[in-house]
Amino acid sequence: MGRVAKLALGAVVVLCAVATLPSCSRGPRSGGGAWHVIRSGDTLWSLAQRYGTTVDAIDRANDDLDPRSLRIGQKVWIPRGKGGSARVASRGTSRPHPATLERRPDDGDCGVQARRDGIEFDWPVLGRLTSSYGGRNGRPHDGIDLVADEGTPIHAAEAGRVVYEGDDLGDYGRVVILKHEGRWATVYAHNRKNLVDEGDFVEKGDVIAEVGDTGNASAPHLHFEVRRSNSPKDPQSCLP
Repeated sequence: MGRVAKLALGAVVVLCAVATLPSCSRGPRSGGGAWHVIRSGDTLWSLAQRYGTTVDAIDRANDDLDPRSLRIGQKVWIPRGKGGSARVASRGTSRPHPATLERRPDDGDCGVQARRDGIEFDWPVLGRLTSSYGGRNGRPHDGIDLVADEGTPIHAAEAGRVVYEGDDLGDYGRVVILKHEGRWATVYAHNRKNLVDEGDFVEKGDVIAEVGDTGNASAPHLHFEVRRSNSPKDPQSCLP
């Protein structure tokens, strides 16, 4: 093969990697959806938020997908979301922003709802409650604050999968987000150190992080949120 032909073939391979040639695209799968080409910073959590679907749905739709090692240029099938399509929900950064942690009023007893879904949350850290769920200084407070010494172990409140681990959620500082059964999720913020990776499955009580004061925090503490379908719940009504 001549040098020019090799260069042309190389160009086609590169273009296929970023899905810019129609001949490179893979056909639609049953049930509807769209292909997404992985870019820098993409995670399953950010894709689920962007396309209005769930991490589990994306995971199930891609048999060989490893959430811990997404590759730039890799093609991921995004199944049809709740709205009936896999359209982009919003533009902006590919990773979740605090705005994606939507604020909605608590709409019922968290403990009762969780038990119906087979969920029994436990306290994530041994600490002193200093701020409750609801309004604080005229602003919404979607979780509770538990003061503890820096480096105190933070435990998973329930078994689940790590769908976000990072420090680019603004005031939240260093964060871990776990997804549980029944559309439940828990948020652990201001951590000094995260001890899990995206895609990891953790059991209830596993140590996932250490208490810190990253982000908008005046002292070491854990900001803990419980959410169902992205709607915040009062964690104290969820905990024993």
